[in-house]
Amino acid sequence: MRPAIKVGLSTASVYPLRTEAAFEYAAELGYDGVELMVWAETVSQDIGAIAKLSRRYNMPVLSVHAPCLLISQRVWGPNPIPKL
Repeated sequence: MRPAIKVGLSTASVYPLRTEAAFEYAAELGYDGVELMVWAETVSQDIGAIAKLSRRYNMPVLSVHAPCLLISQRVWGPNPIPKL
């Protein structure tokens, strides 16, 4: 039998609320975790802050949505490869 597919709530889906709101909603609504959208909000770029949110709400980061939107292209700088 195949394992169940995990379902995550994207932090982008709560915009314009902050990243923490997505962790809180995901926990309250019974999601398996979150998809992290990295954008201009500094918390979304801070792995330590994300780890704290993950522990606080017992919500793992299931995936990372790379900053590919026009408004978020440069949040990882001109060379994002080392950060990935």
